[in-house]
Amino acid sequence: MRFFAFLTISILASIIGVATSSAQSVEDDEPDFEFFSLIDDSGSVSADDIVKHCEDSPRALSVETRDLVHTTPHQRVWFSGRQITNVNANPGEWTGAVYKPLCPGLYSFNVDYMTSAEEGATNGEVIVHLHVWHRGGLTRPGELTALAVKTPGPERGTGHASVVVEMATGDEFSLFTLSPGAEKRRFERLQLTVHKVELIAKIARPFNTKAWAQERIDADAVPGAMP
Repeated sequence: MRFFAFLTISILASIIGVATSSAQSVEDDEPDFEFFSLIDDSGSVSADDIVKHCEDSPRALSVETRDLVHTTPHQRVWFSGRQITNVNANPGEWTGAVYKPLCPGLYSFNVDYMTSAEEGATNGEVIVHLHVWHRGGLTRPGELTALAVKTPGPERGTGHASVVVEMATGDEFSLFTLSPGAEKRRFERLQLTVHKVELIAKIARPFNTKAWAQERIDADAVPGAMP
C-alpha cells in the first residue's frame, strides 16, 4: 500500500507545483524521495517522523531575481531568476515566492537588493518587508519581522536585512515591496538566502498533503501576492 501511496502523492505534488532543485537527480536517496517514502496511505506524516527526517541534515536555499518591477502597494516578490543553492530541499517548501519549511527550527533569512530609477522608477525610498506567518496567528502574510530600506536620493541604491526566526512545520516566509506613495519600484537584483540554523523538535507538526496544498492556495490569495 505504501508504494501506491507514493505514486498518488507524487502525482499530487506535480499538480500543486512542488518546486525541487533542477540539479537533483531522480534517485531514491534524494531528500524529496526520502520524504515521499514517509507519507502513509492517508497522505500524512507524523511530527516524530518529520523530526527524524530532519535530524543531522542541513537545509539551505538561495534564490535571485533580476529586473523586477513592482507598481502596486505591498506587492509580493516572485523569484523568476536563477536558483543559486538548494540544499536538501523537501517537496513543497519553496513555491517561487513562499518558503514553507517542513523541518521545524531556527531559520536565518537574508535579503539583499539593488534598485534603479531607470524606466520611470522611483529614486525615493524603497522598502522590502520580511513577513512570517504562523499557523493560528495573524492572517497572512503574517507578522513583519524585519525590513530592508533603500534611502531616497541616489539613482541606484541598495538595501539589506537579516533576521533569525523560529519556524514550525508549515509556517511561511515571504517578501513584499512598497514605497511611500506606491511609486514604481525597479530592482536590478534581489536575492534571498535561507538556512536552518538549528532543529527544534518540539515545534514539529504533522504533515498532510491536502492541508499543505490548501495552504498554498490560501497564501496565493493574499492581496498583492500574485505576480
